[in-house]
Amino acid sequence: NESILWRDRALLELNQAVIYSFKKSGVTIVDHHNASSEFMRFIKNEESYGRKVHADWSWIVPPMSGSLTPQFHMDFPDSEIKPAFVKWP
Repeated sequence: NESILWRDRALLELNQAVIYSFKKSGVTIVDHHNASSEFMRFIKNEESYGRKVHADWSWIVPPMSGSLTPQFHMDFPDSEIKPAFVKWP
C-alpha cells in the first residue's frame, strides 16, 4: 500500500543508518540539511561580491526532502562559465 509511505520511511532509515555508520567509523559526512545551509552561505558570499551563482538544480536539491531546502524554490542559470578549470582527458 503506497499510501502508508513505506518507501519514504525506508529511505529515511537508510539515510540515518549511513550517517550513523560514518560517524561511528570517524568518517565525516554531511547530511542534506547542513549541505543546504552551507550552499546558502556560499550563495550569500558570492552575491556579496556581485557574482551570480550558476548551478544545475538537480545537483543542488537533494533527492530526499528537497522541498524543505531553500534552494528548492530558487532558479539558477545552468551555464558553463569560462575560463574554467576542467579535467582534461
